[in-house]
Amino acid sequence: MKASGPGGAGRGILWRRLVADDGPGRLLFYLPAVFMTVFFLVPLGLTLVWSVFERTMFWMKPGFTLAAYGDFFLSGRIDSFLNSVQSGLATVALAFALGFPIAVFVRRSLPPAAQHKAVLLFILPFMISEVIRLFALRPVLGRNGIINDALIGSGLIDAPLDWLIFTPTGVVIGEVLSFLPFMVFCGFLAMEGVPDYVFELCSDLGSGVVRTFVRVIVPLAAPGIFAATLFIFVNSLGLFLVPDLLGGPGAANAGTLVVNAISALDFPLAMAIAAVMVAMMIVLLLIGHRLFDITRILQPYR
Repeated sequence: MKASGPGGAGRGILWRRLVADDGPGRLLFYLPAVFMTVFFLVPLGLTLVWSVFERTMFWMKPGFTLAAYGDFFLSGRIDSFLNSVQSGLATVALAFALGFPIAVFVRRSLPPAAQHKAVLLFILPFMISEVIRLFALRPVLGRNGIINDALIGSGLIDAPLDWLIFTPTGVVIGEVLSFLPFMVFCGFLAMEGVPDYVFELCSDLGSGVVRTFVRVIVPLAAPGIFAATLFIFVNSLGLFLVPDLLGGPGAANAGTLVVNAISALDFPLAMAIAAVMVAMMIVLLLIGHRLFDITRILQPYR
């Protein structure tokens, strides 16, 4: 319906002015960039700057010192950090082994109308608090939990398994269950850009399931796999709730080290650990983008 009268004409002119390429409306497209700059890039930059500040009794003061990095790399904290790196790598491997085949199955075996609904089922757990989801694993993994009771009841074991919880294995299990949906979602998003004729061509050429998976599916979905890998690995380093709830005595990851440093009012140390994590993330992102070109995850293959 066209605007009538002077008022309607004025509103029409105002609207066209707002949405014009050179109008004020173009500023809306810059808001995400401004938001990311203010609340992401600037804090990261301050983290690097504050990591070389001098510690005071309750805060820190401007200066340049690498004492915080020395406290991190020349102490037992680096061992906890390296253990969390190993845990993160194990989490990524298990998430890939469990999650990516699910994404391939959903993409290849389900009708198009049901594919997005199936992927949504793996996203629904994120609507529940992380604390609740992790704490709910205790009665499942414990000595008298569901898994041990089922294994003992079936006669497969004689005594409860002690390594399912409050151990590094328990931490990996918690991280896999926390981040598995990201592997499913990113894998499906990458596979969604692959046309169906690729799979039909592999079948016509007599390529087996394993060969098709290794030589065709994984290379085509590499950008999505890497995006999920980076997200899972970085978050497994920083999510301190998992070792707190499912790890044993003294269990810690990089996030735990940062929280402990803040509790001790050693803010430069906390910033130094955070800076190391940021540097690791940037290096991995650059390497992965150079190898796989992450932008291809949003582009269909032709």
